[in-house]
Amino acid sequence: MTRAALYDGLGGPDVLYVGTVADVEPGPGEVAVRVRAAGLNPIDAKLRTGFVRSDAPFPRRVGSDLAGTVEAVGDGAVYWDGTPVAVGDEVFGRGQGAVAERAIASADALAKRVDAVPAEVAGGLWIAGLTAVSCLATVPVGEGDTVLVGGASGAVGLIAAQLAAEAGARVIGTASARNHGFLRSIGVEPVAYGEGLAARVRELGTVTAVMDCHGREALDAGIELGVPVDRMVAIAAYAAIDELGVLNVERAARTPANLERLGDRIARGSLVLPVVNTYPLDEVGAAFTDLESAHAPGKIVITP
Repeated sequence: MTRAALYDGLGGPDVLYVGTVADVEPGPGEVAVRVRAAGLNPIDAKLRTGFVRSDAPFPRRVGSDLAGTVEAVGDGAVYWDGTPVAVGDEVFGRGQGAVAERAIASADALAKRVDAVPAEVAGGLWIAGLTAVSCLATVPVGEGDTVLVGGASGAVGLIAAQLAAEAGARVIGTASARNHGFLRSIGVEPVAYGEGLAARVRELGTVTAVMDCHGREALDAGIELGVPVDRMVAIAAYAAIDELGVLNVERAARTPANLERLGDRIARGSLVLPVVNTYPLDEVGAAFTDLESAHAPGKIVITP
């Protein structure tokens, strides 16, 4: 049996509890992972509240991002590069119901983790990291670009901002004032969000691209600043995507190969993904309360 975060009905963090579920053996192409860290994401909360619909039966498990140790291997389980997965491998990526002591994952949704990438960091990298990579795949930027990143202190935004800067772009990022110092430390020029955003950005220079990683405010500012809609991407502002005609983030770049490249950047120190707080599995409700409130830049992580 495995202890896992569960919920029996839609609601706030108070509906979460830790229960036991039967261990499932990995099928063809799958592995069982002993979870060391599982990052929380806004989509997890949206599924729990019903904001995003799911047809999964109750009780439902929680989470997808994970890092851990392979403890069982199904037939034909290989990494993205064709290398066989072995028991004892340290891995990170995506798994089913990852907020648990043990989870099943497709081998092709995992990458090998090296010691230079802490498990707590790797365990929160799949969704945020690959969504950020996808932002740049949708709207490539480089030398001569000035990109406005909305929600630059959130996990997706701060990775997208660093990747854009690495590509040679100048990066302006929206954030609350308490997070401006952190943004400056990673090479981002901070700007306060809220009414008058376009005017504040205009004072900083001419924007050539927009990546809105939280809401739609940066998209509206981009329209006001005359940025072409094909140079603006959103990750979740679906109404704005339809209304403004800006680009929805593409999915093709969400691959374990790109995940491994992000891990390589973290190992080299050229990319940072702070871990704001870690919680034991039994405090999953408190962890989601933390996630769903304003917090410092980075990830909230469960460490089973």
